[in-house]
Amino acid sequence: MSEPGTTAAVAELAELAKVTPPAAVVFDCDGTLMDTEPCADAARGAVFARRGRAYDEGAREALIGLSMAQGGEVMARLLGGSAPQLAEELAQELLAAVADGARPMPGATDVVARLAARVPVAVASNGPRALLDKSLAHGGLSHWLPVTISGDDVAQPKPDPACYLAACAALGVDPGSALAVEDSPVGARAAHAAGMTVLGVGTLIRGPYVHVHVPGLDDPVLHRWLDGW
Repeated sequence: MSEPGTTAAVAELAELAKVTPPAAVVFDCDGTLMDTEPCADAARGAVFARRGRAYDEGAREALIGLSMAQGGEVMARLLGGSAPQLAEELAQELLAAVADGARPMPGATDVVARLAARVPVAVASNGPRALLDKSLAHGGLSHWLPVTISGDDVAQPKPDPACYLAACAALGVDPGSALAVEDSPVGARAAHAAGMTVLGVGTLIRGPYVHVHVPGLDDPVLHRWLDGW
């Protein structure tokens, strides 16, 4: 009898096998390529603490995956005050935190390098331009990712598909032939709305917006799929 882990791996590989090699791959950044969630939590916690409020799990769930402007609006509802000022405060805290502690997610460097050698690749992020550039540079990923779309580059952030559509346009590919790699429901909705195939990583399991899932970019099943191209 096969081990449960082996059975699950075979099932995941079978699901990935249904995803034909894409014409391009567009990655989310925060939580997908870069382990910035601890940085984000520290930044949000600092904003809440200045106002004498606890940054709890409910607040975290309300803020994860949002753009700075969206985050400012949510914090204004939770804390009171000006949404634009809160968004700017959060952005400054995040820049400092990323410079201190952001690291590539396990497997991210290898997957990006392997894919960049085969197909056009890009990043589509809800983060502001300054934060996106600093994060990718800090993680040593900029070399492979010359095409990046930030939250500052589109009129509407995720879950609107604008950033994914812009990334595909910049790469010169039809969204229907491209793969999006996402870790958040907000991002998966955006990529799905753009007409892309969505690979969910981490806790973003299969659902209405996710076609296939792997536990992380270091997952052996994902690398076996890449080996089979």
